[in-house]
Amino acid sequence: MLFGGRKDLSHPRGSHTIAIVRDIVEVAAIVAAGVWAFYVFAYENRIKPAMASPEVNVTASLQRLSDRNGLIAVGVHIQLHNIGTVRAHFLGIAVNVFGQRILTGASQRSFKRQGLEYNFSGFSRAGSRVPVFSYAYITHLGNPATGQDTALDPGSAIENERTFYVPHDRFDLLTLGIDMPFTKYDDTTIPAHLDVTPQGAATVVVNSEKVDRYNILPVTSLDVR
Repeated sequence: MLFGGRKDLSHPRGSHTIAIVRDIVEVAAIVAAGVWAFYVFAYENRIKPAMASPEVNVTASLQRLSDRNGLIAVGVHIQLHNIGTVRAHFLGIAVNVFGQRILTGASQRSFKRQGLEYNFSGFSRAGSRVPVFSYAYITHLGNPATGQDTALDPGSAIENERTFYVPHDRFDLLTLGIDMPFTKYDDTTIPAHLDVTPQGAATVVVNSEKVDRYNILPVTSLDVR
């Protein structure tokens, strides 16, 4: 019986005290085990993962497929993989491919961010980027009027393949960039829209602190000469 139970006068007072201490230790051990179980099964397995931010891994490739009628066919393959512990719901996705000429001559040495970044190419420089292919859309989370939607549960992945064409001998290098804001907060609409340059490149415009963003150029590149 916990805390000594009924007092037994046939035993010394010291034995009774030891029994009480033993009972207290047992109770403390039971409480500690319960706290540990809650921490492991509730906090570590449920509460903590749900508090994390979405994590999306992106892989992409450009592949020269064929030459036809003075055009080069290029295949685009993109995979989005949710490597986090919470759902990632995208507000929109914009994929842009740019073409560039590679010109002879050293590029200017350039320092950025007070000497934290440095760029130099000794024998060549890249010309200006020209958009050659884009596809972009806003999802239902960004605008309920659209019929598009893209979301990834933890551990899941989606893939997309497209083909586009560029004129033969027009460009030396193709680079692919991806812009995609995403969030785990998808209970209400987070307004988003597309901004498209006169040349045809697209970006997803959204203004919210609830949003994480993958916006990288280049993700991958291809020499088409």
